[in-house]
Amino acid sequence: MSEEPDIYELHGPATHEATSGVWNTWGTLDSHVIGHLINPSFMGGPRWPALRQGHVISRRDDALLVASDGLADPMRWNDAEPSNGYEVEVYGIGERFGGDDTMGVAANWLGQLVMSLSNTVAQHGITFTRQLEHWGTLTVAFGGVAVPGSHEEKYVDGSGNVVAVLGLDDEKELPSTVDGPLSTIRLVNAKLLTVSEADFCVQSGTGQQEAREELGRRFAEQGGKIRSWLDREAVA
Repeated sequence: MSEEPDIYELHGPATHEATSGVWNTWGTLDSHVIGHLINPSFMGGPRWPALRQGHVISRRDDALLVASDGLADPMRWNDAEPSNGYEVEVYGIGERFGGDDTMGVAANWLGQLVMSLSNTVAQHGITFTRQLEHWGTLTVAFGGVAVPGSHEEKYVDGSGNVVAVLGLDDEKELPSTVDGPLSTIRLVNAKLLTVSEADFCVQSGTGQQEAREELGRRFAEQGGKIRSWLDREAVA
């Protein structure tokens, strides 16, 4: 009896073509990928669908995009039909900066934010995807994100964390989904919040979901709805 074909070999190239096509349309996709010498999943880290953990970089003249590459890799399940992994890839958009080569981006706050989010998704797996589908947007706190000192007070709270709102969309800039060979893949934006905006989500009398929606409306009015400009004015 022949073994079942490897699902990544069957559908991995089409998955990569679907997601990289979006990033390469937005800007110019770098041929270099942010990766690891030793796969973190072999050292107790969260498991990605095909054990392929990477992040890609796309550049415009005025902006930089960092995205996960592997969360939507094809995967077989014991209790469900095969799918494009966790059915999401995550990304953030920030300013260009001097030295924004692969190593520079990996050490930059934007790269650290997206990589932290990627591992959060991998840790929770399809549960994260279903929570995002249910609520539409989420806010998540991350530690260890090296926001420049001149902006630290504005973005880093008393516990040393930054907060991002996940799931805001701007179809004029990027599609919210892409068709994978096995299932739809949601492209999940991470927008860095100021401390006051994060507090607004928690303390708003309208509830956290409504507060996130209100922030989304204010970001759209401000411009750059899904971009994380450190110099922008807080909207709450």
